Amino acid sequence: MSIDHKIKDIKSVNIRSTNIKRQLLMSSSTAGAFQSFLSDSIWAEVLIINTNIGMEIYYYSENDYSNFIRESALLYTIKNIDTTKLRFKNSLSSEEVRKNFVETIITFAQYPQLFLAYAKKFIHLKSNNSHSKYIMPALNSFFEDAMAFLAETGKVPHYDKIQRAKNKSQKLDSNQKIIYDLISEILLKKHRNN
Repeated sequence: MSIDHKIKDIKSVNIRSTNIKRQLLMSSSTAGAFQSFLSDSIWAEVLIINTNIGMEIYYYSENDYSNFIRESALLYTIKNIDTTKLRFKNSLSSEEVRKNFVETIITFAQYPQLFLAYAKKFIHLKSNNSHSKYIMPALNSFFEDAMAFLAETGKVPHYDKIQRAKNKSQKLDSNQKIIYDLISEILLKKHRNN
């Protein structure tokens, strides 16, 4: 299956609050439970990027689940936030998802601290979702496209800090792979000895 075919079925629901006070729409633990709920409910790969600016929910499916995701998000946030202040934007094609993701990165670049926080969060999510078959590879491609564009224009805030975060993440990823390989080897030897 080609990468273009894999990217084709990526869709997103972006949630932003019009409230001036910036806060997470859901706590990290609630967002994790929400991601699991969505994945189990729609039988699809789901990834949530939860920030003080809003929430981005990406899913891999041929079907449009944007209304289900919207209604579910409202149920998960109803106790904590004035849901009338939430704005939803659906992207139902990979091109829309790419365009919105890249535009978000480029917009954040105008606010260096926000950009740095988002970039570090994305790098962390990439490391934690290395098992992702569809969403994270596509988003990483979009992220690198945005970074390349910003580098060409000379407008990458905190470039060195972002590179250090990437290098640290790659080092952790390679260490994790070594650990997983060792565990697999130990389990295989144990299985052979039984």
